[in-house]
Amino acid sequence: MHYAAFLPGSQPAEWTAWASRYETAGFSSLWQGELMNSSLIPLAALLPSTRRIDLGTGVALAFTHSPVMLTFAAMDMDLASGGRFRLGLGVAHPNRNNHWYAGRDAGRPIAQLREYVEVSRLVMEKAQVGGELEYEGEFYRLRARNFFARPTRQPRPRVPIYLAAVQRQMARLAGEVADGLIGNPLFSVQHVRDVVAPAVAEGLARANRSRADLELMGQCFTVIEEDPDTAYEVAARALLFSIWARIYDPVFSAHGFEDVVSRVRDAQKSGAGLDAARVVPREMVDAFCAVGARDRVCEAIDARREHLDTLILTVPSTGLSPDDQARYRERILETFGSPQ
Repeated sequence: MHYAAFLPGSQPAEWTAWASRYETAGFSSLWQGELMNSSLIPLAALLPSTRRIDLGTGVALAFTHSPVMLTFAAMDMDLASGGRFRLGLGVAHPNRNNHWYAGRDAGRPIAQLREYVEVSRLVMEKAQVGGELEYEGEFYRLRARNFFARPTRQPRPRVPIYLAAVQRQMARLAGEVADGLIGNPLFSVQHVRDVVAPAVAEGLARANRSRADLELMGQCFTVIEEDPDTAYEVAARALLFSIWARIYDPVFSAHGFEDVVSRVRDAQKSGAGLDAARVVPREMVDAFCAVGARDRVCEAIDARREHLDTLILTVPSTGLSPDDQARYRERILETFGSPQ
């Protein structure tokens, strides 16, 4: 199993410094998401200072970007990195896509994202040779009598496309059409084994593909901390967003934490803020996170080795200062790094 990370820091100097550290430690890839920022620009800042580590959007919010222009940007990144870029695509709630970002979200994410991937792959092909381009879909329509060929030769025929997936339908789509699947911090051993892996297998079978055709990636909040009370508190805070989001209720219910979720939300509504984390039991933290002393964390990470190709070791940010985050990041590098 390979290890990966999200790009830490908020300033270019931090991005480049940490990227060099992760590359030296032998991590396979670095990822950057989108919220109130671009997923591409921070990764582009790493191009002059990295040589081996792969760079990926984790994730770009697909329905807020033109599939053609985002594909061009992905091809530019792949060219500039010498074939080290991965285009990770995901969806958000239609309200956020359409009203925050002025996107085009039709409210049918599986069907729309399928077309998005088809358009992106078609653009990758046509942008290298030029000629007539036509695509007639339900959500996207392209027509060009002479689609211009790019003036530079790409390092590989197409940029790998990864899809963010947690639930069964999106995992099945990833297995059918994507080069990789990016999971979130709820990718417990149970969830991957019982939900994600079978759905991926269904998608692969539909497309007559093999398991080797897709990289299955998960995430895990990783807190290496000798004091167990601190370790559990840090991880519990990190789970609050997933509890608040509601879309992950089936995952929590499948693990037997439906009542916990209800009590946490009651605490959140009461205005208790981070005190809601105290409602999260240690059993819930252990189901999804790797926390505690090094040996205990390594054991929790090793349990995922059978089910995942790559694990993103994620440092929580909720309630932690930048210095605290850096300290936990250092411990991850010391524990899981293997200098190249």
